Amino acid sequence: MTLHISIATASSELGDTPINLAITKMAAGVAKARSQKRLPAGPTLDVSFLLPGKLDKPEFSGMRMGGYTHDNNILFFEKAVPEGMIYSEQVDDYVALVLQDVIANAHSFFADHHISFDTKAWESLVGSVGDPDH
Repeated sequence: MTLHISIATASSELGDTPINLAITKMAAGVAKARSQKRLPAGPTLDVSFLLPGKLDKPEFSGMRMGGYTHDNNILFFEKAVPEGMIYSEQVDDYVALVLQDVIANAHSFFADHHISFDTKAWESLVGSVGDPDH
């Protein structure tokens, strides 16, 4: 179906940081793929990147699955972004790796629940959304 990517932070000072820009770039690539009808059929993946700021930080580290809604066919994920990644030069790779991890976890979840999920198509999508020729 689709892929939703969002950023959650309580701190406005993170708006122009490399991590914010990398997540936004990936989300724009996904939006372009959606408009070109290149997203795989099947469940929707919803990923929220939780950025640590001055006012608030995620209460966990790593990634957690936020649940699955059968009615809307959406699997939710939250990724707590480490403070050291906010200004890193590796942010584009980091965001792509997070999405690859989301796909791997989604594959396991859907396999356990006998729900069709085209892992290869999702992996291909994530690999191509940063490609300016797509």
